Amino acid sequence: MEKNNKRQSGKRSYGSQFLKKHSMNRRGDKTIYVRQEYHERLTRIVQIIGGGDIPLYAYLDNILKHHFELFGEDIIKDFDKMNKPLF
Repeated sequence: MEKNNKRQSGKRSYGSQFLKKHSMNRRGDKTIYVRQEYHERLTRIVQIIGGGDIPLYAYLDNILKHHFELFGEDIIKDFDKMNKPLF
């Protein structure tokens, strides 16, 4: 429930949060694979809402940044549970 409140309490629009200019000036050197339907959807969002001014890799980077900010503590807790020290 707390995570939904964080999302709802934000005053920025979706576009201003995720479809903004980015400090990355080129794609990274890693390839990722996404479902075809997601790729099509993401591409349309970037083209329509973003006005084609932001590359897909920057949009994905913004989404991931938000995801890790929102769920970072939970990820660390789960990671620590699964990665117990030997002694």
